[in-house]
Amino acid sequence: MKTAPLSLTLAAAALLCGCTTPEQLYSEAYGLYTAQRYSEALPKMREAAEAGFPPAQLALAKSFDFGQGVTKNPTQAAYWYRRAAMNGNANAQDNLGLCYYFGSGVNKDLAMAVMWHQRAADQNYAPAWNNLGLCYRNGEGVQQDEIRAAGCFRKAAELGNDAGQYNLGRCYYHGVGLVQDLEQARFWIERSAAQGYKNAQLFMQDNNWQ
Repeated sequence: MKTAPLSLTLAAAALLCGCTTPEQLYSEAYGLYTAQRYSEALPKMREAAEAGFPPAQLALAKSFDFGQGVTKNPTQAAYWYRRAAMNGNANAQDNLGLCYYFGSGVNKDLAMAVMWHQRAADQNYAPAWNNLGLCYRNGEGVQQDEIRAAGCFRKAAELGNDAGQYNLGRCYYHGVGLVQDLEQARFWIERSAAQGYKNAQLFMQDNNWQ
């Protein structure tokens, strides 16, 4: 016999008992965050996160990561990124990969960084494709592979990621991982610069691209 999805079960239970669902708590907390009423937002966000709602877990992780309404706490940030990542949140998976890459809140582990970037990339999360490309380009956590790096940058670029567009443009410019093509280099770097990516804008200035 088929069972109702967990979210529907929770919603039905909430209606019967008059409880506030994790989704409702998250929505309320998000509104309070937007109004910068952090002391009111954080308890609601934490309650939604502890109830297992991935967007709340991600938001709480970022609060600790960037010190938004709380003191920065890399360990707590990594903990909540992991909770959300284990629940399949691609943004959290990519950020957990960065935690392992930099050793922020966890022991530095480049192989684990690659694993989490790959999980997020498998969900077509554009920044993860770029981060995975950097790992392959530099041989960090994986064997160096410039062809695969360029392929990852292409995935990120085609999904609209400004850093991926810039890195793909540089691959074309220098002929790294693919055949040198200055026209394609300019195409991708200009797209990145148009999104406001500073490195791309500086690259264009240095090369007198108007």
